[in-house]
Amino acid sequence: MSIQLELPVVGRRQADVIRDLSDYDIPTRQRPSVALLNDRALRRIAAARLKAAAVHREERAKLTPEQVADRKTSMADARIALCVAQGNSLDDIDPASGYSLSRESYERVRQSWRNQAKQPGWNECLRPDLEKAVAFWSTRRPDFTEGDDWLAGLVDQCESTEEGS
Repeated sequence: MSIQLELPVVGRRQADVIRDLSDYDIPTRQRPSVALLNDRALRRIAAARLKAAAVHREERAKLTPEQVADRKTSMADARIALCVAQGNSLDDIDPASGYSLSRESYERVRQSWRNQAKQPGWNECLRPDLEKAVAFWSTRRPDFTEGDDWLAGLVDQCESTEEGS
């Protein structure tokens, strides 16, 4: 496949010239590996990332409430489009946020919390976030959460393991 560009040639007479880019060797820019980067370069990269994040926060702070609402609506529309592309039913998509509220999504979130409790062991500091997640699903899909204990058997197991140590 060849790519063609139309480039103006500036000189005594101006004429349009078509060049076939497949005739030219275009070197690809290779990123240096992390092993080759020295400490100074890594600090510059980190500083650039911090600066970009700060600029993003400043830009967000300058938005009017209308622009914020418009951005949230656009994000929800994009999420809805992704959910539809993944094959989710429109009935299983929250129109306000664009998040999938399907049974599969519920099970995935529930399993994620179970894995979180298994890995380092249960920590009571996690309980407020867990309660928020359960409340989110309880308000949107109460039929899924009714009588379902997300951490059934895990918290007792973690507490007995900690006492035995």
